[in-house]
Amino acid sequence: MTTTLQKRWLAAGAALGTLLLGAACSSFFDVKNTNQPNLEDLITNPTRTKLAAAATGLFASARTDIQGHIWRLGSLGREGINLSGNNQPDYQEPYFLPALIGSGFGGALWGNRYAAIRNTNIYLTGLARVGTGEVSVAEKAASRGMANTMKALALMYVIVTRDSLGAPVNVDIPITAPPAPFVPKDSVYGHIIGLLDSAQVDLVTAGGTAFPFPIPPGFSGLAPNALDFGTPAKFIQLNRALAAKAEVLRATAGTCGGTPANCWNKALTALGASFISDNPAAYRQGAYFDFSNAAGDVTNGLSEPLNGVTFYAHPSDSVDAQLQLGGNPDQRVIDKIVAAQDTQVLGGIPEVPGEQKFTLYFTAGQADPARPIPIIRNEELILLRAEANIALANLATAVADLDSVRIHSGGLPPYAGLVSQAALVNELLYNRRYSLLWEQGTRWIDARRYSRLNTIPKSPPTGGDVAPVMPVPDAECAARGKPTSCTPLFP
Repeated sequence: MTTTLQKRWLAAGAALGTLLLGAACSSFFDVKNTNQPNLEDLITNPTRTKLAAAATGLFASARTDIQGHIWRLGSLGREGINLSGNNQPDYQEPYFLPALIGSGFGGALWGNRYAAIRNTNIYLTGLARVGTGEVSVAEKAASRGMANTMKALALMYVIVTRDSLGAPVNVDIPITAPPAPFVPKDSVYGHIIGLLDSAQVDLVTAGGTAFPFPIPPGFSGLAPNALDFGTPAKFIQLNRALAAKAEVLRATAGTCGGTPANCWNKALTALGASFISDNPAAYRQGAYFDFSNAAGDVTNGLSEPLNGVTFYAHPSDSVDAQLQLGGNPDQRVIDKIVAAQDTQVLGGIPEVPGEQKFTLYFTAGQADPARPIPIIRNEELILLRAEANIALANLATAVADLDSVRIHSGGLPPYAGLVSQAALVNELLYNRRYSLLWEQGTRWIDARRYSRLNTIPKSPPTGGDVAPVMPVPDAECAARGKPTSCTPLFP
């Protein structure tokens, strides 16, 4: 059922769709629309109402591509596979990406993220120019804090897909300027963390003021499992959760400004200011992208009925799962995967038949097109804390967090292996794989972070590949005069 706030959010998003989603194309400026604000009007004549609509657009553009992110990265990491019969490259490319590097799969998850970043920059320009009689100083600080947090999230989605290739970060430039240069991944993470830290300062400055725009259900506590981040003071908790994740990702990138320990310690500090909770009942709680069947909104296409023939779980999900006492598989497999009603096998990869379906986006055992998708939730924060403590040799503390996840999410007995950094990293990656299965491409990202891509099955064994990164779109490389330097090297 669509709430009143959802309706307000959808209506505002529909009104702004042309404004912000068209902002990445210069042809937008050629058309005047006297019935709704245009880009030039937002920048030159900003008002409280226009900026509130633009803020809604930022939340909407942040959600764009999240479904593709999950199934594309999930396919690269062999969590699942897209076996849609009318979309053959979608099942072939995760397994043969070097041979199909110029395809749509390889160039995906790029343009929409940078459109979201450009939308944020446009919003921030209008925000800076609006008078304090319309939007107070405190409200401006609150708005900057939200916008830069969402901008950092967009960049995080970019760099986890391109990793060693780096990415452009200083893209707030005139549309006629040369393309922004690529910077190394450590610099991308440094930029992300700088945005999040700046946003935190603004959110603190905002104090007890309210956001001058509506907050979508997945950020306001009105969607299933969503916590309330609907005030600047509460939004800081989400900001710090994302900062902790960025610090962990940067630390395993190998540099962290030369001192990885700094990143691990900063991650623990950020987690302390986040929404982390030791209560297992809170593991699913966090920030979510919400969906609905309402006019002007989009549905969660990953919530496919059991007789659907597109998204399937990879066989290795069940094969690799540890067993509970009594012989049942890891509870996370039971909770997320069931037998398909219609199987699917496409030519070229007979080793990966579609026989099991994901149910983590179901409600009451049924497909639910309105089911939210998590951005970051408490269970991931517990595992980020364990990872930081493993790296800092706080091993007993890390085991306590790993055991909590094993027992309460997996139904598994307490950890009984060696208590060493190497052994606990293995245990960490196992739990991250199953706790975050089909939520953000975790298995692939983690295998790369820990130099374990060779542990992901190639499937098929002859001619198959496990790509280390997604390619940068050809046009982006060519525009910078470097048509080959953006292309990943494959083992």
